[in-house]
Amino acid sequence: MKFSKQIKINAPAEKVWNILGRDFENVGKWATLVGHSEINTEAAVVNGSHVGGRLCSTSIGKISEEFTEYDDQNMSFSFKGIITSKLFTKVISSNKVTAIDENTSKVTATPQIDLTFLGTLMSPLIKLQLGKSVDEGLEDLKYYVENGKPSPAKLSAIQKTANKS
Repeated sequence: MKFSKQIKINAPAEKVWNILGRDFENVGKWATLVGHSEINTEAAVVNGSHVGGRLCSTSIGKISEEFTEYDDQNMSFSFKGIITSKLFTKVISSNKVTAIDENTSKVTATPQIDLTFLGTLMSPLIKLQLGKSVDEGLEDLKYYVENGKPSPAKLSAIQKTANKS
């Protein structure tokens, strides 16, 4: 299963790339679905990336995301998600930042998932949920880039986590 999602961000492409690509390991600062993120020191750097990957704490557990491609000049990267699931065997996400003009950019996220037999049976639901998650992540990125702070959804998630402690 493969699809693409895009969002327009009112900021220069370089600013967006600094957050999405060059600060890859800190997705937990702005993405609602990621409670915490940190550098995966065991993942090898790829094509000049400053880190090889990240570890993300999410509602479904800890996920390792490791670069498979990285192109700083073209502002693009792909990473594989390492997670055990009965629904899929491989998860790759390709991401690209494109300048529209000097103050506007576009981010394209293209997840590709290899499904198990059970995952194939559930593919409409998986695509719906994954599509929603990608949309939410792109909206969180847009808010963070344009406002310099986490989105209201991310702040709400942080507060809920703090209240459980």
